[in-house]
Amino acid sequence: MAMISPRHCTSSQHQRNAALWGPTPLQPFANARLLLAENAILGDTSSAVVASHVLECLLERANYISAKENGPGVDTGDFTYNGTLCRSARLPPNPGALWLSSDLVWQQHGRRVASGGITVVAPCEGWIWLGNLSLLNPAGDADVDPYAQDTEFSVLEFGANYGSGGIGALVQPLIGERVFGTLKPNRTNGAALNSLGPLMQSP
Repeated sequence: MAMISPRHCTSSQHQRNAALWGPTPLQPFANARLLLAENAILGDTSSAVVASHVLECLLERANYISAKENGPGVDTGDFTYNGTLCRSARLPPNPGALWLSSDLVWQQHGRRVASGGITVVAPCEGWIWLGNLSLLNPAGDADVDPYAQDTEFSVLEFGANYGSGGIGALVQPLIGERVFGTLKPNRTNGAALNSLGPLMQSP
């Protein structure tokens, strides 16, 4: 018998406020794209990748993780980031350079794309391109900004501080869904940035 994750019963099934999620006023200030894996078993990053999600965000660095502060999802040398999701798209598991293309077709403003009532959930893993988004080109070349940081990124939480209901249902449609995660500067793998596959095989 197939196991159904309780994560399938998520806020992504609620369409009540879908019409409220218009373009976010923070979009002009977006500084990062995230390429994240949607796993077959939601929240289990070791299960098969069934789709990839591209999130364009406004992120701010928070803390450096020292040896005294590391733990699940955060390793020594990581930096924590928090911010706001500006727009998103759901793509096949291995989208190639499309995730950095300036011609990417966005499907949702301010929140994760849901398909069949399911979306990418935390914890999830992937990649971050933190740089000048205005320099991106149709080919999705990662090296267009020599100052950009492209490395591994793990999302630890979506929807903070309020989640999808209550006051969150009022606040988040205005500024976008909240994102909290860790940038891992020691995990850079330029060859893997155009695919989620090598990341899923990491120890």
